[in-house]
Amino acid sequence: MAAQYEEIARDLRERINAGEYPPGSQLPMMRDIAATHGVSDITVRKAFAVLTQEGLIYSRRRAGTFVREHPDRVRLTVRHRQIERDELGYYSGPEVQHWRALPHPDGEVTRVTEAPVPADVADILGCEVGELLTVRKRLVGDPANDSHRQLADSWIAAWVAAEVPVVTGSTGAGGMYDRIEEWAGRGLVWREEASARMPSPEEAEALNMPSKGVPLLRLVRVTELPGAAEGEPARVAEVQDIRMNAALFAAGYPLNRGASATWPVTPATSDYYAAPPVEDADDPS
Repeated sequence: MAAQYEEIARDLRERINAGEYPPGSQLPMMRDIAATHGVSDITVRKAFAVLTQEGLIYSRRRAGTFVREHPDRVRLTVRHRQIERDELGYYSGPEVQHWRALPHPDGEVTRVTEAPVPADVADILGCEVGELLTVRKRLVGDPANDSHRQLADSWIAAWVAAEVPVVTGSTGAGGMYDRIEEWAGRGLVWREEASARMPSPEEAEALNMPSKGVPLLRLVRVTELPGAAEGEPARVAEVQDIRMNAALFAAGYPLNRGASATWPVTPATSDYYAAPPVEDADDPS
């Protein structure tokens, strides 16, 4: 049996989803909800905490509790993920061509430092968790829209920092990717992974987003330098950890047909919903 606060949370959730409490509207006072359900204010506060964690509501000091504009109720800005290039160098998609590096609170634009590499990035780079690596930290955004911004931390592989030391300082026109390609004499390639998590207080402040109830859209871009000779494996040169407000942005990309799905296709010959055949354990074959 559900606890009383869970039942209240479910009731309010259903009313919000049904549009009884539309985005931006104020919920009834806590004491009124408590009286309606015959419970204490503490029970209602627990229900509000559940809905706040889900990102459905938020509180304004001395004003009350309001329904948040949720991602599925507002038009998301879709970031089409592809690598493009103009006279300034590489950038990730036409929607951000006009974005520029913004200053950190201390006025620094690109913060270059050495820091312990986090576990998931270390796994991609093939190094030890906590190893000190050069990281270039930037806050990038739309100069005309204060909420359209992203954090981008570029973790540079130790072999790149040793062999192309300019990447640990001012990289000049075109940036880090140009310097690596010039040194190697061949082009870089990229792949990307998308995930989500809740922001830290520092990330939420930097991105001008709520500290609770709204997740980060996290894109981890891996930069690889192909082998110089045929059969030589690629080397991971950099891992860029990109974070943005998931209430404002979604990642869009095409779904290409693989070789087995090239049109025209051969008609399917089995029932999609049928259970796969079970092998006979007594069959010697």
